[in-house]
Amino acid sequence: MADYYRSTIAKGLMQFDNGQHSDQFYDDMAWEGLANIVDANNRPNQIYTEAWKKLTVEEQNRIKSAIANEKENGNKTCEK
Repeated sequence: MADYYRSTIAKGLMQFDNGQHSDQFYDDMAWEGLANIVDANNRPNQIYTEAWKKLTVEEQNRIKSAIANEKENGNKTCEK
């Protein structure tokens, strides 16, 4: 399920952003909504999906780094 939604989210991000970045960038950004899940008490925890757990540590680190970099340095202006 995460693979389907991640792909759909990545495609939507790419269309919205006019494809200014690589496919990998959009795929990494799509994890943002799937990686952090709140627990049963609605507290944010690092409870990851099964798809996330199947990634290598290197892939997880790349994705976390890409997301953190975009949050810190990405364009904050919405053109639409």
